[in-house]
Amino acid sequence: MTDFIQGMIRAPFWAALRHRNFRLFYCGQMISLIGFWMQNMALSWVVLELTNSAFLLGLVTFVQFVPNLAFSLFAGVIADRVPRRPLIIITQMMFMLLAVILTALSFTGLLQYWHIVLLSALMGLFQALDIPARQSFLVQMVGREDLTNAIALNSTMFNTARVVGPALGGIVLAYLSATTCFLLNAVSFLFVILGLLAMKGVPGSPVAERKDMLGQIKDGLVYIWSTLEVRIPMALLASLSISALNFGVLIPVFAKNVLHQGPDGFGLLVSSLGLGSLAGALCLIVFGRRKHQVKFLWGGAAGIIVFQLLLGQMQLYWPSALLLVGSGWSMVSLSASVNSLIQMQVPDCLRGRVMGVYSLSFIGLSSLGGMFAGAVARWFGPSAAFTCGGLLALLATMVLAKGWRSRKAKAI
Repeated sequence: MTDFIQGMIRAPFWAALRHRNFRLFYCGQMISLIGFWMQNMALSWVVLELTNSAFLLGLVTFVQFVPNLAFSLFAGVIADRVPRRPLIIITQMMFMLLAVILTALSFTGLLQYWHIVLLSALMGLFQALDIPARQSFLVQMVGREDLTNAIALNSTMFNTARVVGPALGGIVLAYLSATTCFLLNAVSFLFVILGLLAMKGVPGSPVAERKDMLGQIKDGLVYIWSTLEVRIPMALLASLSISALNFGVLIPVFAKNVLHQGPDGFGLLVSSLGLGSLAGALCLIVFGRRKHQVKFLWGGAAGIIVFQLLLGQMQLYWPSALLLVGSGWSMVSLSASVNSLIQMQVPDCLRGRVMGVYSLSFIGLSSLGGMFAGAVARWFGPSAAFTCGGLLALLATMVLAKGWRSRKAKAI
């Protein structure tokens, strides 16, 4: 059995798992992310029960991601200046502390909407530090040779948790309580922290040239702007994050007001999105060699547009779940291919800053999109919000695809 497992790890599809440190990271993060998705879906449902407002749910998403919007560029500099593993350990400990506070407030019956807003803002602040550090840390665990595979496996881990977490969260929420979801999330952070502490022989982080912080940010932005293979994928991700990747805001309202579902039906819809994302990540593992990354990039963007527009016209539960499977596949194809294309290009000394911009594009700007989607859903309904987002995404993708084709043609 041991020989079989070792043989599986040596297979090219799982090449990054040859590295002990990455295996520790992978297992710990998997457990932690399942807890995160349980808490995330339970918190969305609690906000709806407290407020019955799509706009106020969108506001929670906004305040969680607005620190990312404000501080990601500075966080990228920090990820290039300080050792990344200790930084990640600190952020994970802060996430665990916030989950403990949320659990205590919920258990005592004191939890109010303003508590959720405040805790979400603090969570967003630590996420702004955690994401560029964590993304930049991958190359230190596996090296450049297995980096593309590590990114694909990382996406698989994230999206497996997105399937399992909401499904478990829906069951726990329906039969136990939201408090139990929050508690399980707090406990789950122990696994990733212990995994990080158990790592051995981690290469040191490259030391960036010591300039003032604004000068270092400028160096990262100049690199992105001057590199076509980084600039256009980053702009595509940013555009669709604002216009179309607002599922966290729209799915709860869509489930409750259009499909007339309870917590279990809502959890299954979120799991459907995660199932599609997992399928997309597995496709990237098997077919996502570097020469195919551009196909996944534009195919993912096209899929997001099509499925958003179809969701805007749908009022049946199971067809909606299938469309969310397709949306999840498209979303991870886009985000993971952007991640791979960028990380294979960027010099190590700029990696933290460039991944800070990636975090801003994927996470930070979605806070603006979440506010926009929540406002449209409030005044015109979630179906209109899906349709509007799909149309805006179509416009942005057409403009950027034209720029990609023209610049590549000039290069030839």
